[in-house]
Amino acid sequence: MICSIPDSVSVLPAINSNFTHHISAGLGNGAQITGQVAISHPSAPTSLPDDVLSAPSLSDSDHDRIEDASLPGSLPVLRRQHIAFSKADSDDNDDLPARIERVWYINPYGHEIWPVANPKVLAAINASRTVIYSIGSLYTSIVPSVILRGVGAAIAAPGVRHRVLILNSKIDRETGPSGDKMTARDFVAAITRAGAESWVPEGKWKEEGMLKRYVSHLVYLEGEGTPEVDVKGLEGLGIICVKVQGRTGKKGELRYEEGELGAALERIIDS
Repeated sequence: MICSIPDSVSVLPAINSNFTHHISAGLGNGAQITGQVAISHPSAPTSLPDDVLSAPSLSDSDHDRIEDASLPGSLPVLRRQHIAFSKADSDDNDDLPARIERVWYINPYGHEIWPVANPKVLAAINASRTVIYSIGSLYTSIVPSVILRGVGAAIAAPGVRHRVLILNSKIDRETGPSGDKMTARDFVAAITRAGAESWVPEGKWKEEGMLKRYVSHLVYLEGEGTPEVDVKGLEGLGIICVKVQGRTGKKGELRYEEGELGAALERIIDS
């Protein structure tokens, strides 16, 4: 999600929440995944049949023949109900076959659409000096907010002085696979591409020249399992790197120390 810091703080939905919206992801191997749950982590049906022999699991073609509340001709995969497993329970077997390269919104028929952001969100960003990309899922939380029409241009506008990315403390399914983990620069590039594509015509922007227009400061942890941070390389691109003290969580994972993180953000905002 995106947190903007105007004179007063409020929480706003980035998109009209009266409607259901779906996203798809394109992988580096040409594959496409539809739906937030499928992108983010493994899922399972909400219920199991009493007799798997007489009531087998429904296939996509079965769902396509079922008359329900979905629009005629809509994608069967969007009709299926799922429950999500915790990312903490995932392992290397949950890796995607290749990196995610792009995320976009789709309509019920699977066609790409370009939704407009909530006008209140755009107004909040335009009134802010600082935008913070918080800790969370890169491709199912942050990027879907940035690719909304109007958001990319608002973040890149001169009125926003600080664009702060709080880097995740570990690599997850969305930022793997384990054999090809995303680096800090990859995180920055993913956000930049999302922002630029929302308002700049394809082929009319260059990544390196655009990176600092979407991330001016990178806040990060250093330790086992954290994304690789090339401080020299990032600062050569005009991105200031701020290392923060971490702490060990109950399950042994590295986490941000809340007081240190808050102090680091205050220093950036006041600069």
